[in-house]
Amino acid sequence: MCLRETSAPGRSSWDDRLREHIEGGAMVSAASGTASGSALERLRYRLQLLHRQRGEPSFRVVAQRTGKAISHTTVGNVLRCESPPGWGPLELVAEALGGELDEFRALWIAVRDETSPLALPTPGVWEEEKDEQSNTVVLSLPDLDAAEEDLNGRAAERSRREGETRKELLLALEARADSADRLAELHERLGHERGRNEELRQRLAALEAERQEHSRRIERLQDELRSVREERLILLEKLNSLHSRRAELYFTWAREEESRRRNTELDRRERNMEVHELRERLQAAEGLLKSVLASRHEPENPENAGGYES
Repeated sequence: MCLRETSAPGRSSWDDRLREHIEGGAMVSAASGTASGSALERLRYRLQLLHRQRGEPSFRVVAQRTGKAISHTTVGNVLRCESPPGWGPLELVAEALGGELDEFRALWIAVRDETSPLALPTPGVWEEEKDEQSNTVVLSLPDLDAAEEDLNGRAAERSRREGETRKELLLALEARADSADRLAELHERLGHERGRNEELRQRLAALEAERQEHSRRIERLQDELRSVREERLILLEKLNSLHSRRAELYFTWAREEESRRRNTELDRRERNMEVHELRERLQAAEGLLKSVLASRHEPENPENAGGYES
């Protein structure tokens, strides 16, 4: 079974690629919220703005939200953004802070284009690259084993993240329930103590804001949990397809081995028949040779032989 990737090279595809590159730069400028400044400055501004909108959690807290995939030092380097960060750490930090990954991917591409611009290939070179990509890719058993191992690792990582997200969701639900209980208690106290209305109103407002923050956090965690579940299902489907492909390869191999065995058996039988025929011919030749030799040793004239004996 082959996986084919087809493309339609042409001048129009080259123009579309240039148009997407230009529009991508426009999207980055619109998403950054500033009309001037380098791409790195725009990325730094969006990261720090997102960090502040999420209550400026500490670097260690953000690192824990990534499942400790990166250290708090790396989180600090990404948020300070003094130099172009790698996409992997940037993606983890943006995801932990609940940012839009598409926006930050566009900002990161703009930074990379600014710091390390790529030389645009000519239309002919671009068409050759697309022609090379359209070649058939054949997956062998080692490739399937490597892909299966990679998918198993990613599925285990998604399962771990799902468990951590579920625990965090339960904690957030408990915190929201506790805030609701305290809010109800303060409402009751507000009815009994009119003299402390202003203080209670302030505490009520603070608790209400805290409850809303917990609600937003719960919604984000629920969305993340759904996303992780969907990713795990996709990975499981890919694993099932790999298992099916492995079974097909084993079946094909067994069928070829059986065919080779049958051909070998037929060849062996034919050789045995040839040997048997050669033996029969050899025996016939030996019999003929013995008869010829016997005829040569017999007396030529039987009468002379008899007279000699008398």
